[in-house]
Amino acid sequence: MSRVTVIGHEDRVGDVVDLLQRQGNVEVTLFGTDLSDEERRCHGCPFEPGATLARLEGLLSELKYTIDFMAKHHRIPKTMLENFTGYRLRMTASEWDRLIQGESQAVSELYGRARSLDEELTVLAAEEAKAASGIEALQAWLNAGFRIDQSRAGQFVTVVMGTLAADTCESSLSEISRTLLEFAWEVVGTLDKVSYVVIAYPTSVEEVAAQTLAAHGFSRASFSGFSDTPANEIEKLEAELERIHARRAEVMGMVEAFVSERPRAFALYDHLARERDKLAIVANFGGTKRTFVIEGWARTRDLPAIRGSVEGEFPDVVVLDRPAMEGEQPPVDLVNGPLAYPFEAVTRIMGLPKVGGIDPSPLLAPFFFVFFGVCLTDAPYGVALAVIGYLLLKKTRAKGMGRQLLFLIMAGGLSTFIMGALFGGWFGDLFARVFGLRPIWFDPLKEPLKFLLLAFGLGVIQIFFGLAVKAYDNIRRGNPLAALFDQGFWAVFLIGLGLTIGGGSLGPGVAKAARYVAIVGALGLVATQGRHHKNPLMRVGSGLLSLYSTTSYVSDVVSYARLFGLGFTTAVLGMVINDIALRPAGIPIVGPIIVVVGLAFGHAFNLLINVIGAYVHSSRLQYVEFFSKFYETGGKRFSPFRVTMKYVEVDNPKEA
Repeated sequence: MSRVTVIGHEDRVGDVVDLLQRQGNVEVTLFGTDLSDEERRCHGCPFEPGATLARLEGLLSELKYTIDFMAKHHRIPKTMLENFTGYRLRMTASEWDRLIQGESQAVSELYGRARSLDEELTVLAAEEAKAASGIEALQAWLNAGFRIDQSRAGQFVTVVMGTLAADTCESSLSEISRTLLEFAWEVVGTLDKVSYVVIAYPTSVEEVAAQTLAAHGFSRASFSGFSDTPANEIEKLEAELERIHARRAEVMGMVEAFVSERPRAFALYDHLARERDKLAIVANFGGTKRTFVIEGWARTRDLPAIRGSVEGEFPDVVVLDRPAMEGEQPPVDLVNGPLAYPFEAVTRIMGLPKVGGIDPSPLLAPFFFVFFGVCLTDAPYGVALAVIGYLLLKKTRAKGMGRQLLFLIMAGGLSTFIMGALFGGWFGDLFARVFGLRPIWFDPLKEPLKFLLLAFGLGVIQIFFGLAVKAYDNIRRGNPLAALFDQGFWAVFLIGLGLTIGGGSLGPGVAKAARYVAIVGALGLVATQGRHHKNPLMRVGSGLLSLYSTTSYVSDVVSYARLFGLGFTTAVLGMVINDIALRPAGIPIVGPIIVVVGLAFGHAFNLLINVIGAYVHSSRLQYVEFFSKFYETGGKRFSPFRVTMKYVEVDNPKEA
């Protein structure tokens, strides 16, 4: 990374910002972080985009409301793939230009229509709820043959509508009649253990009547807004519901027509968000009354392009650059060739390397490639993976890490095809049964021990490679003794120990010589691994204890048995699927159909469950066994100032 400074006259600031955003090569940082407070006040941002920024935020808020309203009433039909990868509307540059014309007026019109339709739907929903609740409340009084407005306190008689518990209704009314003289009632209906009652009593005993009725659990009913008989009121409410439904259908038709404006809303949102981002980034600038200064980070390889485009288009603007100085923490980005590019995804998931650290992507690439294939070991599965990865790449037009993952799937497919051919995996043992096809190298099902030793061998190679990488890192940092003490002695000790245990097959002298090699390595470790202690006893003690880490290396090697386990499982499952699916082959007519369907589903299932394991465990071996030998994460991700689109993908962004 290089430090970049762009200086120009204030008249050029808008054009330069637009150019930098379209190029997407510079991460803009806050100006003057290394200046004193006084200097920062003198050379702080000379621009005040606050009012314009607030206007754009307001328009974006209105567009977000409009887009959400459209989505609420008319969801975008997405494919299963788009549900995972995200959906963006594709359009040409000319369509984009047409749709973003007259932005302020267009946003106002869209928002106004959305608000109007939304408010009317809200009112209709409230009216519908009110009518429905009215019908529900009146349904139990349907048999009451008098007007509701007659339920009131008159000069001589008071009529009240209310409810009593159904199981005690008759007894309660009889008792009330003994207390209140000239008391009359009528039970108009019973529903859900509740009796609906109309009662009448002299108005002159109102107080006594209220106490008596309350004592028997009488609950007065309230019918605000109703005056006619319950039956007539229900009829009116049902007519009202019909009107509401009819109007809602009309409004929903208007909503459907309004949704056709969604491309315009999408384009306007992304356009205004882009303009908002350009204004927001200006707050990081420095300058004077007539000049501006932009500071940031850029990839060193991009400097010629940045300088050429900015100074070429604006001759009065200057681009300066310098390497990162001591104490500065530039962001980190991974830059690799096409062979290592897909494997950057594995590194990014773990975390970016520290500034000045080693990018492990090209180092892990051959191991991940081989491990993935060994886990699947079936050539047709590899072809299927490569084709799926290619189609997804073309269909989704994925970018960034998504694109790397799709390339990783294609690389995994290629590796699986090669390993399948080496180990004779062609839909399990199907091709061996039908065509007599034999593996190029050996069959893991017939020689499982050889396959297990191959997995251990791959682990040993990767672990020693990790030690070599760390030794190289120590040497390039000017610490060759650390490379000798911490990696060299361990390599000598582990090689000697390994040959002492298993070198007998190479000859009697090999094991004997290896023993001395192991002793030399162990002595070297005992002498150096406690060197950070000042106390001599602590040094020797730490050195001796360091030998216990041998178990860690052994554990690491054993961990690679997962390659054997996954590869063996894929082959065995394939064989079992073939065995089961081929059994109905002798059945006339339907037998071959059952065989084809069974093989297709069986092998699709085998591929699905094992491809996940192949990815997870191949990655796990990198993160735990390999990275632990040398890798240091902690780098800050490089985030260049660039155009970001949320809803739209323009076919030719340069014209957008």
